Amino acid sequence: MSKHNHLRPVTDTLDATAFLLPAPKLADKWCHRVPIRLAMLPEEHPLHRIVHNKISGKIKHHKSPLNNLLAAYRHDPREIEKTPVTVRNPALQDKLPFAISIADNREDSIREAEDTSEVVQVFTDGLAIDSKVGAAAILTREGNPPCALHLQLGPKSKHTVHEAELVGILLGLHLISTEKHGSTSFALGVDNQPAIKAFQSALRSPGHHLARETLRIANQVQKQKRKGNYKLTIRWTAGHEGIEGNEDIDRKAKRAAKGKTSDKKTLPFYLRKRLLINPAAVKWAHHKRQMKMWKEGWKASVRGKYAAHLDGSTPSRKFLNSISQTELSRIDAS
Repeated sequence: MSKHNHLRPVTDTLDATAFLLPAPKLADKWCHRVPIRLAMLPEEHPLHRIVHNKISGKIKHHKSPLNNLLAAYRHDPREIEKTPVTVRNPALQDKLPFAISIADNREDSIREAEDTSEVVQVFTDGLAIDSKVGAAAILTREGNPPCALHLQLGPKSKHTVHEAELVGILLGLHLISTEKHGSTSFALGVDNQPAIKAFQSALRSPGHHLARETLRIANQVQKQKRKGNYKLTIRWTAGHEGIEGNEDIDRKAKRAAKGKTSDKKTLPFYLRKRLLINPAAVKWAHHKRQMKMWKEGWKASVRGKYAAHLDGSTPSRKFLNSISQTELSRIDAS
């Protein structure tokens, strides 16, 4: 780490809690994104075959920039999630096999949960604990014992909480599809609004392959049960507000993140195999490694040691916030 590398004051265009990486590490971050983006290419893309060739990153002589990038970061393209070729038909984004209900605020969400009229209640959740990601779903019907499913997705370096939330919804829908008395009304409670809104998007972002599978199953269930009084509503239920089903599913999701997984035969077929790696998780994990290396280098540098005498928290968000006050000029902050 050069002694000339230093913290720059945060400007209006930068989040006050963010750090500016030194140029070499910033360049490495952008280079790392290239092979990840290439690994996401679908089979129909002309570069897919080249990138997925087993020896493409092992060529010893006459290497191209592509070979150098694949060899430098060593990600297996076959294990990374792919971007779909076709964009979702915009006309279908509002034609869903279920209703969506997102309250304007937490108070209205609690009121909806208390006044719900659906016969069967399903709650889902996804979260991360100790760098592991898990999801769970529970189905409750008055007079019957509850049914629950758990799944640990894997480490945070390969999966995201948003992805876990979508897995939870898929698990919940699977419980609905296997319910013997299914011609009735169902409410599926989710405490994450972005996961619910994903069903109204183009479905081309990381993790959205789970939303596409959920819609496929939801359409099947709707066709199977349309002769009866089947109705499904996916509802946002505010978390940590004492809603009984929410509190219970939160505990089950924590167990899933810690390693509890239901028997494969009870899981949806789509989740019985190992999930593809989420590219967003891979990029974030690389960014965190770069941040850690930079902080260690900064603290060991001459300028870093001098700054530590002025403020022992450097480099930290607390320090950046202290020099990012609007009343301070750039000279005063420096």
